[in-house]
Formats: sequence, C-alpha cells, structure tokens
Amino acid sequence: MAYTLEYIKALGKERTPENLDKLLRIFRENLNLPIDIKREVVSSIGRQNDNDKIYSFLTREAFNKANHMELIYQMFRTCLYKSREDKKFHELGLRIKNFYHNEIIDKMHDYYIYRQSGHESTSDQRIAEPLLLVGDSRETLKQLPDNSIQLIFTSPPYYNAREYSDYNSYSEYLSRMKEILISCRRVLEEGRFIIINVSPVITKRPGREFESIRYPIHFDFHRILTEAGFYFIDEIIWIKPEPSVPDRVSGYRQTRKPLSYKPNCITESIMIYRSECNFLLDRNMKEYKSYDKHDGEEIDSSNCWYIAPKSDKNHPAVFPEELCRRILKYYSFEGDSVLDPFAGSGTLGRVARRMGRIPVLCEINDKYAEIIESEALGYYDVRGRDNKKYSQQITIGL
Repeated sequence: MAYTLEYIKALGKERTPENLDKLLRIFRENLNLPIDIKREVVSSIGRQNDNDKIYSFLTREAFNKANHMELIYQMFRTCLYKSREDKKFHELGLRIKNFYHNEIIDKMHDYYIYRQSGHESTSDQRIAEPLLLVGDSRETLKQLPDNSIQLIFTSPPYYNAREYSDYNSYSEYLSRMKEILISCRRVLEEGRFIIINVSPVITKRPGREFESIRYPIHFDFHRILTEAGFYFIDEIIWIKPEPSVPDRVSGYRQTRKPLSYKPNCITESIMIYRSECNFLLDRNMKEYKSYDKHDGEEIDSSNCWYIAPKSDKNHPAVFPEELCRRILKYYSFEGDSVLDPFAGSGTLGRVARRMGRIPVLCEINDKYAEIIESEALGYYDVRGRDNKKYSQQITIGL
C-alpha cells in the first residue's frame, strides 16, 4: 500500500486503539517509507491516548541511531507534551536530550520550558524620541535601558582601513567589537534583529618585500556575534557596480600569470542575526496591531541586492540611503527604535526619521556628531552628560 500524508494524518487525528496499532505496524514494517511520511507516522503515534504503548515505542526507537534525526525530533516532541500528564515521559525526554547532545533538541526543550513559564512581554521599555549618544559605544550604550531597541543596523569600522579606525592589532579590534555587541544584545528587544554590514579588508603592504594581509572580517564577526548572544538567520549580498570599486584585476589582465589573479570586489555582506530567545517571531509580530503593508511596492525576492554605493565629502564610507530603506522596511515596524552604534554622519537616522522610526545613534567622532546635529532632526543630544544624569533625563515611552 502507498501511504500518503493525508492518510497518516487522518489516523493520528482519530485517537483509537486500532489506529495506534496500525501506526505502530506501519512504522515497524515499512522501513523504506519517505522521511516526511515516516515523520508524520511518529507524530501521529504521539497524538494517541495509550501512553504505555507510546512510551514503549519511544523507549525502543528513540535511541536507535539507525533512525533519522528528523524522527528523533518528533519522538522528543512527544516526550515534551506527554510529560504534562505522565512523569515518565519527562524522564525519557531528559534521557534523549542527554544521549544526543543535539542543538535542535536543546532548543526544542528551551522553547517548551519558556512557553510553560507564561512569559508575555518581550520589551521592557521603548525609546520615545531620537537620541544621539556622543562617545565610545562601549560606554554610551550603557545609558540605554534593557530591551529598548527593536532593530540594530550598522557597519562597524573596518580594521585599520580608514584613518578613524586605528587599532594596535586585529585581536584588539575584535575584542572591542565584541564588547559593543554584548551591549547591543542587552539593549535589543528579545527576538529582534541585529544586521551588520561588513566585508573583508586588506592592509597596505609595509614595504615591497612584505605581503599584505587580507582579513575575513565577516567570518570573524560570525564568531563574536554568536558569542555575544545572537544566532545566524540570513546573509544578503550587497552587489555594487564594478566601475565603483578599486581595480584589482588589472595586473592579471596584463600578464596573465597564474597565482597573480585578484578579482574586483563588488560585494559586501549584510549579516542578519536574531537575539537568542525561546519563542518564534510570531511573538514579536503580534505586538503590532496595524502596520504599513507597502502594498504595490516591489519586493526583493533574492538575497542579492544591487545598490550603487554613495560618496560623501564628509565621510569616506557612508551607507547608501537605499540600503537603509530596505533594511528598515523588511526588519522593523513604524514607531520602532532603531540603533546604529557606529553612526558616522547619520545616514540611518535620516532615513529612519522619514520612515517613521525613532533613531538612536552612537558616534565617537565629534566631527561626525556635529554633522548629525546640524541637520536639526530633533535628536536629544547627551553630549557631556554622565550616565547618572542621562538616566534621569532620558524620555522613555512605556
């Protein structure tokens, strides 16, 4: 007999001793069933009422490493939900968890425990007005309340690639970035996104006889992001017009010597991470009863965005406004507070204000902070105020 998902689901929906026996027999006698069908068999077994038979099945099959992990997840899921009515399933679930040391099982367990705890609110406080925090982000971010930001989008200073970015060593650079990311994790609302625009950088050769070093910053940022309490969601590739980037391939074009090939770098990574939490995005979204659906507006359907870079006489590396617009459109709601801990000349803030978001900008460079202030966008400037004074004066919307 060729079993279908609809047939198996029907058996699971009707909880009878006959259906349970039939499901157990299907699992036992049809070893070559497609994995999606077999997964539904396990799920349907778990929905039945005879806990003793179900427990016996799980005890026999959950530790059989011949079973695909997709089936083990369903068996563990049964243990989670059956544990509410029968203690032996709780104990069996812990045995499965300890046996596999599997990250998906661990997350399933954490999600279940969180739901049972009855947590509701994800945000402690919301920022009520635009803020400009002048100084080192490692210090200024301490002035923001926990869970008060709904989106972080930034482009960190690239290691020693600009005059304003000068560090003694690459390890020192990554250590400082991690400090700031840890603060970002604290201020970001649970379950919301941090988005980092980075690309590899290459240092100039200290002499003709020395080799330059190319740093894979995006790879190393993955590590420090995860260590700071975020997990990977997506990567968007920002693609620039080739004439807008430095020509690296000209040497090979002239000589055609193998080993000398260096392609022109027309891409940057837009790395999308979510703050660690034990609930689905639905929980974040249900806080918004109404929102702009952008009806009729074109949707970017792939993870490759073709956007020309922007030049600016005031800053050597600015966000294109179009890049900010897309990020704000796809990853925030109107009224959200959006943070850039490396604000530069404030491009994100300008776009955020136009789109009805509340910008929170951190900038260490006085020159760039003055540019932001000069645009008169209504920032509450905390320049020169210490943490205690600021915490008394900040306006927070509950």
